[in-house]
Amino acid sequence: MNMNMSITRLRTLAAADAGETLVELALALPLLVTILAITVDYARIFHTSVALQNAARAGAQYGSQSVGRSGETSNMQTTATGAVDVSGVSATASRSCQCATDAGVFSDTSPTPNNCAAPASVSCPSKHLVATVTVTTTKTFNSFMHLPGLPASVNLTRSATLRVPDR
Repeated sequence: MNMNMSITRLRTLAAADAGETLVELALALPLLVTILAITVDYARIFHTSVALQNAARAGAQYGSQSVGRSGETSNMQTTATGAVDVSGVSATASRSCQCATDAGVFSDTSPTPNNCAAPASVSCPSKHLVATVTVTTTKTFNSFMHLPGLPASVNLTRSATLRVPDR
């Protein structure tokens, strides 16, 4: 009989512990779900940032293939926006020309050329004319969960600059 009372007491204590565990889970679950949602949002921001950087690099690679392609800014922008698996991305592209010394010091050309393909019209005495292309991609990232103290949207911008090889 003494053994039966011990088993009954253990069952009563186990039932009380089960209720406490359920209350603890009910209190902790919203916090855990919130932490999970924030983690997922930051992972999405990181993915979008990497995709924007890759898109900018793809557009710059298109433009840096030759002097002729370095002036095709609309094609660089199309390449950048087409290379990303994220919607709502915009891209801008530009080409610039600078003079560079053998020591690697860059300065503006005189006059500033509109066409890097015509180096005869640019003055770079004892220096080299260097053409570069820059593609910048942007996207506004919207969070799927709006929490107080955290931004609802983040503006992401990434750019890539590559040198156009000499002819």
